[in-house]
Amino acid sequence: REEFISIASHELKTPLTSLSGSLQILDRVIKKEVNTPAIISKMAFSSLTHLSKVTGLVNDLLSTTKIEQGQLVLNKEFIKLGDLVNGCCDHVRMDGKYNLRTQGDLNLSVYGDKHKLEQVMVNLVNNAVKYAPLSKDIIISILREGKDAKVSVQDFGPGISEDKISHLYDRYYRVDNSGFQQTGLGLGLYICKQIIEKHGGKIGVKSELDKGSTFWFTLPMEKKRL
Repeated sequence: REEFISIASHELKTPLTSLSGSLQILDRVIKKEVNTPAIISKMAFSSLTHLSKVTGLVNDLLSTTKIEQGQLVLNKEFIKLGDLVNGCCDHVRMDGKYNLRTQGDLNLSVYGDKHKLEQVMVNLVNNAVKYAPLSKDIIISILREGKDAKVSVQDFGPGISEDKISHLYDRYYRVDNSGFQQTGLGLGLYICKQIIEKHGGKIGVKSELDKGSTFWFTLPMEKKRL
């Protein structure tokens, strides 16, 4: 099964990348045309949105197979967490439906894989948008905690019941419709956990029903530069 998922994901990756490029060009052309019917613009935007979701699912499958095969490789560099957070969450700000606020020590730095940590941030912010849609405020905090940097994503949605919290980071785990996770493959948080632990950090969540959830992770502070 794992081999099939790996092969299928790789085969899907190429046509999806090509399709994404074509749709982005089409979207730019449509935006330049003054007399483009509103329905055409709406369809182009909707196509890009759905393509992004499919691409995300394929990327999750690829990441999972790499993790299971022990092939999760980190390409580390010095990263300022404030820049990382602000750079990977523009899609939520541009949507205009949510008030995404970043606070804390934005100058804290870690030594890690920028792209994989962006994957973690995007996943946590997307979860806040998807599973707490009525919570228009999303707060991202960056704090120093001993020798670690701690990043948290807080929403003010329905929260998660205590009996489900311990399973959230399990592979393929999905909570029923009355709980937190309603759709998807149940891989996002599992992948986040593997990425953070590979960096030597920890990941967790604090939640209370009807009061919201705060997903957090810690990372060791940057190493001394040679």
